[in-house]
Amino acid sequence: MLKRYLVHIFLVIFLSLTTIPCVLCAQSTISVNATSITDAQTSINSAINSVSAGATSNNPGYVLLNAGIYNISGPIRLKSNVVLKGAGDSTIIFSNGSVCTSNEAPAYIYGLNVSNVEICNLQFQSTARGPQDGGHKGGRFCINLNSTNNSTVHDILFTPYLYCDGVRVEKGSNITVYNCRARTGHDGISFLLGSSNCRAYNNDIDIRVNTGIRVRDSKGIRLDHNTFYGLHESGWCCTEMEENVSAEIDHNIFHDYRGLSGNAAVQPRHANGSVSVHDNVLWNVGNISMGSGSGNIMDPSDKNVNYWVLKGYGYGSIK
Repeated sequence: MLKRYLVHIFLVIFLSLTTIPCVLCAQSTISVNATSITDAQTSINSAINSVSAGATSNNPGYVLLNAGIYNISGPIRLKSNVVLKGAGDSTIIFSNGSVCTSNEAPAYIYGLNVSNVEICNLQFQSTARGPQDGGHKGGRFCINLNSTNNSTVHDILFTPYLYCDGVRVEKGSNITVYNCRARTGHDGISFLLGSSNCRAYNNDIDIRVNTGIRVRDSKGIRLDHNTFYGLHESGWCCTEMEENVSAEIDHNIFHDYRGLSGNAAVQPRHANGSVSVHDNVLWNVGNISMGSGSGNIMDPSDKNVNYWVLKGYGYGSIK
């Protein structure tokens, strides 16, 4: 009798240990398919709202965008603890020049006062086909994270000539942007207006109209292992520091950049603060006009990008 009782107790404990974690780890996932309609954001936002209910930072909800073109007429609005994931370059967020240009709807994908979000494996396209095309207005961005924290953006393709920025972070903290390819019409990536402890690494940035990465009035920003270039004669600089900043810029490749003026690898604009620029490789590009540091390799004899990637610099040198 005692033996059977102990066996029963063991089974109860065993089943409890094996079933309770499964319940705790349950994740809500919704897949969305592209259709011919022009308001694809409606179904995507509905999915985000559904999976966000009960989601936590440890057990986020997932919205999976299958391959196809998602033609939006308004913003995709993020909720906390949600992963928005496409199928890579075959998942395209598309819009014309008149969409998402207001303060209330400033981006194709917009996160306001959210945390623990992840956006990945997408391509952005618009009707823009040149520097002066595609609805150049003050508001529109591909991804805008405003007052957002503990979030990541990665593996995104921003095609020419999206306007304004690829990823715009305002008042954000602990935001990481990596593995992106930016060919946007304004800034590839920007950390602005009191952002802190943010990082952009392993990004490939072809500067088209303005700046590769902009840092304005932000602290604890690290820009590392990125590659900057652009021979379109339409940009300003590779990185721009504005107002009061603290930043570290290291292990980047700056090469073959020719803009409208300046052409600097690191350019100040009404800037002050502390900027450390060290261990970068530069050729056929302007000066480091702000910041100081050691280990920068200027005008190397070997100007093969792949050579320097294998040495641990630029896009593709880290994962």
